[in-house]
Amino acid sequence: MSGHALVTGAARGIGGATAAALAAQGFAVTATDVLPLDETVDRIREAGGTATGRVVDVRDRAAVRETVDAAAADHGGLHALVTCAGVYGRETHIDALTEDDVDLVLDVNVKGTLWMLQAGLPHLRRTAGRVVCLGSVAGRNGGVASGPHYGASKGGVHSIVRWASKAEAQHGVLVNGIAPGAVETPMIEGRGYSPEGMPLKRFGRPEEIAAVAAFLVSDAASFLTGAVVDVNGGIFQS
Repeated sequence: MSGHALVTGAARGIGGATAAALAAQGFAVTATDVLPLDETVDRIREAGGTATGRVVDVRDRAAVRETVDAAAADHGGLHALVTCAGVYGRETHIDALTEDDVDLVLDVNVKGTLWMLQAGLPHLRRTAGRVVCLGSVAGRNGGVASGPHYGASKGGVHSIVRWASKAEAQHGVLVNGIAPGAVETPMIEGRGYSPEGMPLKRFGRPEEIAAVAAFLVSDAASFLTGAVVDVNGGIFQS
């Protein structure tokens, strides 16, 4: 499968690696983030792919719809949507949580996913497209180093995947998720994670998660929907 793919959280980490993986698979990629996207776009173009960067905050419902509609219009539709935008939160212990921190995590991780789906699905229904939403092992097991609001937000993403897979099957839209374990990105820096605590004695690499996202939007996954794929190096088995 190819066409046009939109990836959120694409300035770095898993989102940046996913944008590059989809471009290598033949997609024209719209990379979005609240951060500058020059590095991601340049990386894809230097590899011979097609990429455009659009700055958008996934919490802004109106801006999300405008961005998705404009990107789809520029590329003749939308064939794949991968939601990688996410935040960890400043605090991790329930005693230290503030309303602002909880709101930030839920607004980005849960509402941001919903607003992207709400904007993207009308286009994806026309192309029988694919959706991949990034959850987390914390959404499976409640988390260890992460806070309760983060685990709850990613569990919410997993539920959105299952709901949307059922609702959109009639349109031929396949919706799946990925639940990564600890991946070597800026998100986990200074959070107390240790590779020695992992069964494989290392963190995952963004490219390893991106490869699964690329599979889920490929023709090889044509009978797969409603799954949340565990890519966690063995730290948790569902």
